[in-house]
Amino acid sequence: MFRPLVVVTLVALAGCSGLGFGPSADTPSVTPVPVETPDAAAVAVVRTNGSVDVDRLIARHDAAMADRSFHRTVVREGPQNTRDVWVDRERNVVRVRRTFGPVVDDAILADGRLYRAASDDPDRAYTSEQSNATVPYVPTQSGAARLGQVLLADGYRRVDTVRRGGRTLAVVAVNATGRAEGSDPSIAVQSRLYVDSEGVVREVDHWERRPDGTVVDFRMTVTTDTDRVPIPWWAEDLELYG
Repeated sequence: MFRPLVVVTLVALAGCSGLGFGPSADTPSVTPVPVETPDAAAVAVVRTNGSVDVDRLIARHDAAMADRSFHRTVVREGPQNTRDVWVDRERNVVRVRRTFGPVVDDAILADGRLYRAASDDPDRAYTSEQSNATVPYVPTQSGAARLGQVLLADGYRRVDTVRRGGRTLAVVAVNATGRAEGSDPSIAVQSRLYVDSEGVVREVDHWERRPDGTVVDFRMTVTTDTDRVPIPWWAEDLELYG
């Protein structure tokens, strides 16, 4: 018995969501979020003869940090060599934590006294002595002294302006090889700083191979949106924030 062949052709119209083809008319459209273009004029960087004046940049950073609370982190030659500095200006509390491999040194300055973790004394959690206001483990709270030791004296130029953390930052950088006598290509530096409108050096990423073969790998970050120093377990009974 012969049966006629019936061919059914299905045509899906664009926008017909019931069949799962194409976008649904009920799908909301997505509006791209506008990207804010950073205003280079919002951040001024002091120049001398066309290059950024590094000495004045560091001095301005030090002055800007003198009256504010902050947390500063430095990493040198890898994550096992770090310095953390927390400063609470309102309560006059400073904490410095230094790590070098498995060794951790911790100290707190408060109420005119210096407290240190007593890692080698099982009978007590900390030691205490009268403070002369010198902060242990770091030459300066702001990091200005360390920046003066690490950064090049010249050659920095402003290369960009970016937005990070809601701030406009000037990008100051050096990227060069053969800076030493004889233009040895093994002598190189890649250094980049991010500076805000108040002069705070928010980030530093510095790598350098010096003429004697020494390699310097230095990273620093600064945040100023913290209002208290984190208290370690060994200092909890000091009740600095009680």
